[in-house]
Amino acid sequence: MRMREPLLYEQYIGQFLTDEEVLERSQEAMLDGAQEGQAGGGGSCGLANLLLNSYQERLIQNRLQEEQDREDGAQEEDEDDEDDGVQQRGWEPTAEEKALLREEFISQMHQRFLDGKDKDFNYSEVDDNPDYDNLDIVSRDAEDKYFDEDDDEDEEEEEIEKDDNEENMSQ
Repeated sequence: MRMREPLLYEQYIGQFLTDEEVLERSQEAMLDGAQEGQAGGGGSCGLANLLLNSYQERLIQNRLQEEQDREDGAQEEDEDDEDDGVQQRGWEPTAEEKALLREEFISQMHQRFLDGKDKDFNYSEVDDNPDYDNLDIVSRDAEDKYFDEDDDEDEEEEEIEKDDNEENMSQ
């Protein structure tokens, strides 16, 4: 999620990380790369994964810088508006507040994905793939459609009978 939206991550989580937590995050990324290399069966894969992780980190930092520059440019245009983001100078959240910020970040990322706003994901692969359809829902929709059509026919017959009865009564 950090890679998908680095600015949002930085606003909710990254800016409040201590130096130790940043170091721990970097070490975890390196360990993950080394473990993937060992699972692949070679020491050179560990180095390749380390280089790949380093490259991905650089991409994240570049993307973060671009997004911050864009946001700074937008803020310069709207200097009269207040800063409504999470970031407040001099405020240090408690551990509980950090957990809430992390939950909010994750929630926003999930909602963005569900809303189809994840730029790096090809939604058409999932939307157009019948293997991912829930067959229970598809069959239930078909049944509902069938019974709705049947109900519509019954209502039409009742209206015709009602109209016929009104004509017979008026004669």
